[in-house]
Amino acid sequence: MLWFLTRVYPKLNQTNNIRLFILVIVVLGFSSFFIHYLEPETFPNAFEGFWWVMTTVTTVGYGDVSPTTVEGKTFAMFLFAIGIGLMGVVIGKVVNLFSLYGTLKEEGKLPFTKNNHYVLLGWSEKTKSTLEELLNDDEEREVVIIADLPQTPFRHEKVTFVQGHPEDRETLIDANVAKATSVLIFSDDRIQDSSLSDGKSLLIASSIEKLSLELGENIYTIVEVQKEKHIDNFKHSKVDEFVISDETFSRIMAKASRYHGSSKIYTTLTSDIEGENIYQINPDPNWNTYRDAFTSLLERGATLLADRNDLTINQKLNETIPADAKLFVVCSVNTYNELRKRT
Repeated sequence: MLWFLTRVYPKLNQTNNIRLFILVIVVLGFSSFFIHYLEPETFPNAFEGFWWVMTTVTTVGYGDVSPTTVEGKTFAMFLFAIGIGLMGVVIGKVVNLFSLYGTLKEEGKLPFTKNNHYVLLGWSEKTKSTLEELLNDDEEREVVIIADLPQTPFRHEKVTFVQGHPEDRETLIDANVAKATSVLIFSDDRIQDSSLSDGKSLLIASSIEKLSLELGENIYTIVEVQKEKHIDNFKHSKVDEFVISDETFSRIMAKASRYHGSSKIYTTLTSDIEGENIYQINPDPNWNTYRDAFTSLLERGATLLADRNDLTINQKLNETIPADAKLFVVCSVNTYNELRKRT
């Protein structure tokens, strides 16, 4: 028996998992029927035998039923030595699998298979701030981070890390970008030259567009660019939206210097954390014109701001709201929740 314990069990640990689990099933099944065969009065059917076998090999030992004959007790001793050790190997394997899963997830080596998520490409302080804003929302959407890092830069139950280069096709597929609600490309802060930084973002956007055509999926892409003059270079990549990094900062600073306190307005309107924020709502079926929408929203505590990127709707209040309108309003989160219920 000592030879069995010192020679066989180490080999079982090295056995292929599938073969090991098949061996366990065979041993448990055989034992269940065999104890029923040895003591049919104590174990009237194979299920009762299986119950006793499981409580034995897992060392639970309820003691509600046990062998009474010499043959049954002899087999029980055999099961003590063989079955308990075998089950210990299996439990160890299961624990190792969970541990391996946790390690692979931490290192971003597992593909993301869910839909309607956000994908953030590249890691920086701006990426982190955007991620925190997304997580602060009440949405149940999950977030995937793609970055060339050794392990996840942000731990959260709704965040999945995928390790790799954002421009690589395999990495984009692992992040399931084709089924994402939005894909956000952030400038690489490690690159000081704005032309090179935007060039890398262009390469990533082109990779996403190529994958979009290959899979026949419309991938909504938002790109941070360092210089506004570089936007023309992205036209063939069919980027949906641009966020201008350097110019936006400069404009906010300039406005703040002229109109004291205006930077607080920008901060509040672009944050989901405090105060009045910008939200998108669906038009109410009872609204025919922008004036109807403006008046109705005002009565509910919201201000109509734009239809998509059109900020001039206050000059065309009598125009009919198009069927594909995407209205943006400024209001509190409580007002937004009420509006979302009604529209």
